[in-house]
Amino acid sequence: MVSSARTPGGMAVNSNGLKAMYTACLAALTACGPNPLPGIEDPELAPKFDIAASQLQALADCSSTYSLTKDVAQSNLSGVQGSWSCIYKLTVPSGAGALKFTTSGGTGDADLYVRYNLVPDGTLYDCRSMSGSNADQCSIPSPQAGTYYVRLYGYGAYSGASLTATYATVCSSSTIMDVSRSYLNVNAPQGMFSCGFMFTVPTGVNSVTFTTSGGTGNGDLYVRKLDWPRLDTYDCKSAGYSNNETCTLNYPTPGTYYIKLYGTSESSGAQLIATMDRPYTAPVLVRGQPYVGVSLAAGEQRRYEIDLPWGKSDLKFGVASGPNTGIGSVDYYVKFESVAGPQSYDCKGYNLGPASYCTMGWGKTGRYYLTLVARDRPVPDLTVSVNYTDYYN
Repeated sequence: MVSSARTPGGMAVNSNGLKAMYTACLAALTACGPNPLPGIEDPELAPKFDIAASQLQALADCSSTYSLTKDVAQSNLSGVQGSWSCIYKLTVPSGAGALKFTTSGGTGDADLYVRYNLVPDGTLYDCRSMSGSNADQCSIPSPQAGTYYVRLYGYGAYSGASLTATYATVCSSSTIMDVSRSYLNVNAPQGMFSCGFMFTVPTGVNSVTFTTSGGTGNGDLYVRKLDWPRLDTYDCKSAGYSNNETCTLNYPTPGTYYIKLYGTSESSGAQLIATMDRPYTAPVLVRGQPYVGVSLAAGEQRRYEIDLPWGKSDLKFGVASGPNTGIGSVDYYVKFESVAGPQSYDCKGYNLGPASYCTMGWGKTGRYYLTLVARDRPVPDLTVSVNYTDYYN
């Protein structure tokens, strides 16, 4: 017996007819492609399909665990397609920053997975990198103290790959700055301060300016008097968008200022320099341009000043007698960064003949003061000079 049915239009058809009709409809749909309705487009495929999240454990998976050492590569890593590598772990200390795991070298395509405190897999991870080769990187700017676990997944077969872990630690070293000297290769990891610099501001300064330039990244400049700056405590801050930053303190109080860069993004290779604007209050000494015919009344004091540039040595102040100058009639005193006199000096000399010198071989960068003191009678016809060696040009 052949059963019959009725179409929506009311026409009766038997079961054989129905089967034929559905077969024809299916053929029509197939001819129209996967999306027969107008206005619907196929979604574009992702650049790389996430197969790790859908894979069951492969026979080639490695379950062994190995410890990573900071900046020491695990090399010659290999695996088959669809397999997980051995487990690698790194202990990160408190206060560390800019944690980074990197794979490189070899052939094939291994993807990188990282997780804090637990072994990562295809769906549970804190960071992953899925390039089309073995060159992958996972960065964690502000890591927690503790253990991070790392695994490679073979998106394709791979061999000869290397895995390296690194992180930044707080720099505790500090450098005493000279005025107008450039300090190179100042680095500030992301989320951390650089090593420290200290700069002493003397009295009588109109302004002091700290400037950074060059390198890569974005290091913000922080300056504070008497102690190291913090993100919330500083006297001057410059927060631009590169390593080109400037902090100026107008009429600063004398004392020591502390300077650091903060890595808003990882900053490296910056240059730091401090300059000052302060007026001369006495005649300026210039190398190769002596003052001649200098005369002092009895008991008079005469002062000279010089700002010694960076990179000089064998600094020497000279006082020479003329034909009419009495022997032993003038004393002179030199002091670094403050006015010299009989009770305060770094070097002392006497006018004992045709020429007398006060030598300060260390040549620290900054201002020097020379004071001449006539004893008990007028002193005519002196020559006052300064000389130094260009240790660094």
